Amino acid sequence: MKWNIKEIYEALSIKKSLVENFRFEKISIDSRNLNDKSLFVPIKGEKFDGHHFIDDAASKGVKFSLVEKNKKNLVKDKTINLIEVSDTQESLIKLAKHVRKKNTNFKVICITGSSGKTTLKDWLSQVLNKELNIYSNPGNFNNHIGMPLSLINIPQKTQICILELGMNNYGEIKKLAEIAKPHIAIVTNVGNAHIGNFKNSLEIANEKSDIFKYHNKNSFAIIPGDSKYLGLIQKKAKKKTSKVFTFGENKNCYSKFNINNDNKISFTVSKQKIDLKKKISFKNWEINVSIILVVLKILKLNLRKFEKNLEELKPLSGRGEIKKIIKDKKKFYLVDESYNSSPSALITAIENLNEIKFKLNKKILVIGDMLELGKLSKEMHQKIIPTIIGVQPRLVITVGSSSEIISKNLPKNIKTFHFKKVFFVYNRLIKEIQDNDLVMIKGSNSIKLSDISRRILKG
Repeated sequence: MKWNIKEIYEALSIKKSLVENFRFEKISIDSRNLNDKSLFVPIKGEKFDGHHFIDDAASKGVKFSLVEKNKKNLVKDKTINLIEVSDTQESLIKLAKHVRKKNTNFKVICITGSSGKTTLKDWLSQVLNKELNIYSNPGNFNNHIGMPLSLINIPQKTQICILELGMNNYGEIKKLAEIAKPHIAIVTNVGNAHIGNFKNSLEIANEKSDIFKYHNKNSFAIIPGDSKYLGLIQKKAKKKTSKVFTFGENKNCYSKFNINNDNKISFTVSKQKIDLKKKISFKNWEINVSIILVVLKILKLNLRKFEKNLEELKPLSGRGEIKKIIKDKKKFYLVDESYNSSPSALITAIENLNEIKFKLNKKILVIGDMLELGKLSKEMHQKIIPTIIGVQPRLVITVGSSSEIISKNLPKNIKTFHFKKVFFVYNRLIKEIQDNDLVMIKGSNSIKLSDISRRILKG
């Protein structure tokens, strides 16, 4: 959207006569990423308050910034025009709502779920980009700040806007859905991510289903047909719209798949059959493709046109990407799952290692703590043990505090090491790796196992 100062005042319900209708190229909350055509929105975060950087923005030529009325005294530079508001974060949301209200020329697809949101978002963008102008929120801009900011900066010619909605507490999905008002809403799955903030996974399912809260009879809902919470999710979706589509292996799903022995997957979407070749060792490829096929149907696009694009989809960096590494005359494979972790996502990542392509490779698992599990942390980490035993790794390295219970309770025929901090992991891991090993790395972001992946990828 092309913003000007008049639109800004209108969105924020500010009545002010204008001498000049200044135009903005972008709206940003990062003072390091600005130019003289930017509007700066200072947000108070956990560590910093953006109001302390308004002077810095001014020094880069920024002519306009929002400011909370009680923080005007923090701004010393008199060259910058201050737009006074009571709450800059609420103002960010008002700007995003203004975009949705004023623009009816693009469709919004919103994705939520306990895992796999970013992969589905990026894959859906890649596939649809063949026919349409697609815009999606960058990286994991999926919270109460990142998602509205993404919507605010939507390009003018966008036809489909794909937004990821994340949550780690009550009411968050509902608030994001109110801003985005999706035409198509997708729930990928319901797992135990962030369960420490909820009583149980049933509550998580209930919160995820709030993505349909602002649906109407013309909206579409895409939901997991294999979920044990299907009844709850379906009921909440059908309160708003009759256009509810299921995906999964269940024969009753609207979009279903069948795994053949020749590495081909047969998909059936609304009685239309399509056979695709699976080229990657990624267990959720067929699930994501099932969802994408439903979206293609809803948008009335020819499925056959997208066959090659669907077959060429690859895991994202840090989310199952497989790299061949040569180091110290040893050749091995890195399965980089280092971007975050949760019980269901970790189990899937480990099970992926038993795909036919790597069945004969000896395996090393580097597992970091899974965080935000609350009082269930010990139980959830212990529950990973049978899955680990199922792939029979040669070595398991655990990192952090909670994951130590895994190392302590694995059978003696599996070699283990435990480290409290990631600093000590790399040297031990490199020393233990043997030729042709398959190394999988996964843990919550704050454990910083991505640092290990980056060092290995340098080769």
